[in-house]
Order: sequence, then C-alpha cells, then structure tokens
Amino acid sequence: MSGFKKISSAIVAVFIVCFLIFSCSVYFQIRQNINDETSSALNQVQEMLKANMSTTDIKAVAEQSPHLSVTQFTGRLSASANFHSDNQPIYLPIHENQYLVVRAQNNAELAQNMNLFWLVAGLFFTTLSLLLFTLKVAITQRLKPLNQLGDALQQLVEGKATDKFEDSDIKEVRRVIGQFQRLQYSLQNKEKQLVKIDKKLALLQEQERSYLARELHDNVGQLLTTIKAHAYILVNSKEPSVLELSANKVQAMSQQISDAIRHLTAHLHPLILDRVSLQQSLEKLVFEQELAQPDTTWQVSIKLNKYAENHERDIHIYRFVQEAINNVVKHAEASKVWVEILADQQGLNINIRDNGKGFDGHAVENIGMSSMQSRARCIGAMCTVKTLNAGGVNVQLSLNWRETDNACQANVA
Repeated sequence: MSGFKKISSAIVAVFIVCFLIFSCSVYFQIRQNINDETSSALNQVQEMLKANMSTTDIKAVAEQSPHLSVTQFTGRLSASANFHSDNQPIYLPIHENQYLVVRAQNNAELAQNMNLFWLVAGLFFTTLSLLLFTLKVAITQRLKPLNQLGDALQQLVEGKATDKFEDSDIKEVRRVIGQFQRLQYSLQNKEKQLVKIDKKLALLQEQERSYLARELHDNVGQLLTTIKAHAYILVNSKEPSVLELSANKVQAMSQQISDAIRHLTAHLHPLILDRVSLQQSLEKLVFEQELAQPDTTWQVSIKLNKYAENHERDIHIYRFVQEAINNVVKHAEASKVWVEILADQQGLNINIRDNGKGFDGHAVENIGMSSMQSRARCIGAMCTVKTLNAGGVNVQLSLNWRETDNACQANVA
C-alpha cells in the first residue's frame, strides 16, 4: 500500500468515526430541543385555557405555532382524554360532542433541522474530498524526491551513481537526500580505494612470483645444475679422490637446496604457527630480528597468557607484526624499537614503535601498509599508523573480542 493510501485511509477512518459521534450527538440534541419547544407550546395553550380565553383565540394562536397542529374531533371523550400532561393532546370543547384538538407537531421542525444537518454533512464530505485530493497532490509532489531516492538506491546497487534530485522544502527529506549523497560519495571513495588495493595486490603478487622465480632460478636451479654435473662425474669417473670430492659437493649442495626450500616455505607460510603457540612464534620472530640487527636496541613485551588461539586469526596477527617489524628494519633507520603485544579478557593490543626517521604522507599508501590495514579488517580490528612528534612511527592494532564475530574469514597464504 502506498503512503498516500495509508494516510488517506487513516484520515477517512478517523473522519467517519468522528462524524458518526457528531451525528448521534446532534440528532439527540435536536430531538431534545424539539421536545422542549413543543412542550413549551402546549403549556402555553394550557395557560391560555386556564385564563378562560376563547376557543377561537386559542385556535388562532395554535395554528400559527410550528410546533402545534389543530384538528377537530367529534364524539365522546374518555375520562383519560380530560387528563393533561406534557406533550399530550389538549381537547377544547366547541359544541356538544365536538372538540378542538391541539397536538404537538414536531415533524416539520425535525425535517427542517435534518435538512440543515444533511447540508452540513454534505459540506463536511465535500471538504473531506477536497482535502484528500489536495493531500494526494501534495504528497505526490513532496514524495517525488523520495521516489528519485529509491531509483538512485537501485542504481547504486547496480553500481551506478546519480545526483539528479529535485529540491524539496521538507527538512527531513533534504536531510535524507543529503545523507544518501554523502553515503554515495563515501562508497565511491571506498571503491576507488579497493581498485588501488587490487592494483597493489596484483603488483605484490607479481613481486612474489618474481621473487620465487629468481630464488628458484638463481639459487636452487644453479645448485641442481651443479649437482647434475657432479652426479655425472660420480657415474663415469674411476678416480677415488674425484668421487669423494664430487660426493662431498653433492652433499653440501643438497643441504643448501634444503635450506633454500625451507626459507621459501617460511616466506610463503609461517609453519612455526603449526607447531607452537602464537606467543612463541612472535617471540621467535622478534628474536631473529634482534640477532639480525645487533646495532638496534629492542624492548620487547609479549604477554598472551589469556589469549584464545584461532589459527586463521593467528596468521593475520603474525603477518601484521611481521610486516610492521620489516618496515622498521627496512625503512626506519631506528636505533631503538619497542614491541608490546598484550592480550586480556577484553581483547588484544599491539603497539610497535621506533625512534627512526618516520615517513611522509604517501608512505601509508604503500603495499605493506595496505596489507596491514587489510589484515586488521579481516579480523575485525582497528589499525592506526602515525608519525610521532619526537620522531619515529607508532603502529597500533586494537582487537575487541566482542567485535570479531562478523570478522572476515579470509584465506591466507
């Protein structure tokens, strides 16, 4: 049902109820007024009769009253006919067995009042019809921007944008349209950001593939080529010293290949998470960086005693910390790094800070920062990255357990 039909139905229903109550009240009031007037007229006739006025004078007065009727009666009267009470006929003797009868006459007065009532009712219904017509026109004109808003929402669902809205003099309608336009602008910006992220992820994917191809070709490929050459020597040579040398080289190169594959595997997926807890994995991650950066002072506090582990979420957290620390090592040129990772009954908080050179405004749009923001969204966390006034960068992640129910269940590498 349209908005106009609902409003008009409500108005008609209220009007009918009010009109019925009004009609009943007016009808009973009219009847009461007529009864009072006819009673007064009959009482006047009785007073004239008591004053011994002539029948002719009483008849003349009664015939002029709209509330009385005068007729003649011939015959004998019963005893009750001589009893006078309110609104009862009055019998005036003319001759023997002939009487002038004065009765209450309210039909004409009632008809006159009812004609006025129906005139008022007709005026009410005419007014109601005009009101509904005016309301329909007004609602149609006022709801036109809302209909346009509905079409705009459908276009927005289909991926299209529109700014075609008629001006409205209704404050609430203008507010809704304004909110929609801001929402549409925000969605357009989000879509542009997603396109940028898709491009960055595609570039990151190509970089990963290039890295893997280079590692496999330059390292593992060359080692395998050398092993094939020494294997040929082992098959065809008869010299014991040559055989021993080639066997030792094959053994050493096989170990190098094993180390290279283990390194690539760790790069693709943190296997350590499959064997130990998240806290132990993070401690090992930070410890390896401490060993690799002996000139940097590290202050580390990792307390996840009350943390409930979740494999997919743990991977996102591990990669987030890994990316944050890698950014510090590669770009910060810091002499001191603070790593604080704490979990309690409320949630998880990660705070990674350095005293390095900071970054410019475009650094937060690089692939690493986008990856950190994306992983934070996947687990329903809030991520902030800001430059400190004293120098350096502060990376924070805040995860509330109550807000993780609808977190993205993303597939991770």
